[in-house]
Amino acid sequence: MKPNVLFLLIDTFRADKFFGKEKTSYTPNIDLLIKNGVYFDQAISCSDGTIFSWSGIFTGLHPFKTGIKSQGYKKINSNITSYFSILKNQGYNFYSYIPSLTDSLGIFPEWKNNDYSFDYYWNLSEGLGTKIINLLESKKMNEPWFYYIHVEDLHFPITLSKEFNNDKFGKSKYERKISAMDVWIGKILKKVNLKNTLVVITADHGAYIKAVNNANLKINLEVDGELQTHVRNLGNLIPKPLQPLKSKLFFFLERIRKKRKYQKIKDLELTPYEKRALLWQRSDVEHFLFDELVHVPLLFLGYNVKENTKVSQQVRIIDIFPTILDIIGIQNNNKDIDGQSLLPLIEGKQIPEEPAFMETHYLLEIESQDKIGIRTSQFKFFRDTNDPTKLVHLYDLKNDPFENNNIAKIKPDIAKKMEEILQEILQNSSPLPEDDEFDEEETKIIEDELKRLGYI
Repeated sequence: MKPNVLFLLIDTFRADKFFGKEKTSYTPNIDLLIKNGVYFDQAISCSDGTIFSWSGIFTGLHPFKTGIKSQGYKKINSNITSYFSILKNQGYNFYSYIPSLTDSLGIFPEWKNNDYSFDYYWNLSEGLGTKIINLLESKKMNEPWFYYIHVEDLHFPITLSKEFNNDKFGKSKYERKISAMDVWIGKILKKVNLKNTLVVITADHGAYIKAVNNANLKINLEVDGELQTHVRNLGNLIPKPLQPLKSKLFFFLERIRKKRKYQKIKDLELTPYEKRALLWQRSDVEHFLFDELVHVPLLFLGYNVKENTKVSQQVRIIDIFPTILDIIGIQNNNKDIDGQSLLPLIEGKQIPEEPAFMETHYLLEIESQDKIGIRTSQFKFFRDTNDPTKLVHLYDLKNDPFENNNIAKIKPDIAKKMEEILQEILQNSSPLPEDDEFDEEETKIIEDELKRLGYI
């Protein structure tokens, strides 16, 4: 019998808040899982947004090769083989608890449990955690199974119970929510037999945390999650004909909020890293690919995985599924992918480090300044999506891990080399076959659902 697979994706979870000296949350369960598995501390997402990240994770391709984006969000090209197809051919049964948006994207398989879909903002402590555990305990999951759990607890806006809303559990609401999640992660993993189950824990992307806590300064501009949730729910009740007016009001209020925040911090001595976190808003037109947005946790444990191992080589989330297949003993005949198996690294061997391609998600209602770029263990490079000469950023990650100093102008030779690597990735892409299943109405459904969930 093939092993089961539990795939836990925690939306918006930053790597530096999962493990390391920058975290202030209380996470005994996560810490124990790291000790019991192999943790990759330099895993990089292919995007700062969920849909692009999903398309990369579940196909092993850079998102721009999947057809997910072309004059609007689309479902992936039907000619592309997802890893779910490979697992299905090997007899796997699929179960999930996943946000409602997913049915429109063409990425995911048919789930066996009929109650798989949930509202995007349903948290573990609000009943989702209990449902996840009940399915594990039900004995209704036919083996071998693949169980995908997508957790939204850290997604904006963050809501907290009084129990966890104090400094013992973290210096920000974001980290206090991690402490609350940790309890449920422990409960869920206690129901899993690690001898015959491979567990993978990761994230789709990171987030700005609007709080600064250091020896010289403590300031928190995180929003009231409960209030924001009520406002969002009321906004969803507005009739479609009035949606343009709603959008204009939103952007008007965002400009006011931005000015107020700027007035609060303009006289403070802040690093660029601290300032961009405090000033970030959903309505920001200019997008970036800083590590707080794309550096994510990646942990393997259980079946065929050794314990207490940390790998510091840069890897990518598009490497996850090639690795899963290798660990559970399924041959991957699809060679036209960008990801690679990390099993050699897990076994203590060496493989070449590949540059991580990244791209920002784009706004729906206004034109955004989007970026593409690459990351290596030494440098981060990104620039305007359409013009290689505009908005060029280059950071020395070894000497400037918080990406405070853009050195593109003083190190043009390095920027040129990084652009050449980026161009090689972009040009090494065959045109996608014509997709007979594309439907403009589906694009509208996807984008309407994204707007309902708070995307703009």
